[in-house]
Amino acid sequence: MEIYADIRQEVHINSKEVIEKLIEKEIGFGNWVFVENNKFYLGFEESMGCHSFIDKKEITHEQYDYVKALQLVLKRLTYETNDQKINNQNV
Repeated sequence: MEIYADIRQEVHINSKEVIEKLIEKEIGFGNWVFVENNKFYLGFEESMGCHSFIDKKEITHEQYDYVKALQLVLKRLTYETNDQKINNQNV
């Protein structure tokens, strides 16, 4: 028996939110990545009571590149959204 199916579903998503969630899943909310002395790090803030401090954890070059690529896509999507808003105002 052979069965063929063509299933289509329209989904309305905000692409910026998807990219933001991917970044958050990779590095956590409010965290960042950076390079220091040719090593790649995840930066984050920790708190103990009323004191907080910045800490870092070493990550791989691949993890760093992945997050930076997602951030670049998010930046581009933000520019496109802003350009569309400007164009709509000029119409």
